[in-house]
Amino acid sequence: MADILILLLSASDAVGVDLFDATLEKIEKNAVKYPVEKARGNARKYDRLG
Repeated sequence: MADILILLLSASDAVGVDLFDATLEKIEKNAVKYPVEKARGNARKYDRLG
């Protein structure tokens, strides 16, 4: 896992991506796409949670 982390950090640095900010944005998007009250306990795709 450490090797993957080093590679990811190096790649994000090379392309100018703030990995911490990108992670927070992804968590926020997932929270909207997979609301806990609908997504917990099932493996349905986000467009079938409704």
